[in-house]
Amino acid sequence: MRTNVVTAEEKTLVGDARKIMEAHKIRRLPVMKKDKLVGLVTKHMLLEAAPSPATSLSIHELNYLLAKMTVKDIMVKKPYTISPDMPAEEALQLGQEKGYGAFLVAEDGGLAGVVTESDIVRIMARVLGVKEKGKRIDIRASNNFGNMKKITEILDKNKTVLLSMMTLPPEEREKDWLVILRLKSEDTGPIAMELGSSGFNVTYVG
Repeated sequence: MRTNVVTAEEKTLVGDARKIMEAHKIRRLPVMKKDKLVGLVTKHMLLEAAPSPATSLSIHELNYLLAKMTVKDIMVKKPYTISPDMPAEEALQLGQEKGYGAFLVAEDGGLAGVVTESDIVRIMARVLGVKEKGKRIDIRASNNFGNMKKITEILDKNKTVLLSMMTLPPEEREKDWLVILRLKSEDTGPIAMELGSSGFNVTYVG
């Protein structure tokens, strides 16, 4: 989550909001009233705020209207927010469902920060140990405590560090879960063989 968030006030002129976005290379601008989050304007909203070329207004009238228009006139009031303690995977799923590329993070009515889809992906990459050098083994197994315990016992026996373990539910025509192991090991061959001899269906070693 990014806590150093660029914001605007309700009285900020639309023209000034556009300059702020361009200067900071951002597409979303939270609107604050004192310490409270009251709205959100986006780059798309600012573009739509410009009157249509087909308008009957004169150039002087257009300029006058644009000069007086504030973000309060065009902002989304009470924008959708998430809490700081929402798990990253839930935020990622919510973003996909709602088609959002970013979320405002609110706490006690104030703005705690902004989290983007890219931020969440980076967090998930850390959770999965992607940045750590390692090897991967995929197996098919029923998702129960006994199997998970057996897997960790095999890794412990081979003195192998488990960077991450991820389970994915069965797809159509599959009955077993996909278990993805990322291991800190130079040679995963012996581990894969032992997993296979213990009844697991090893589908990938690399």
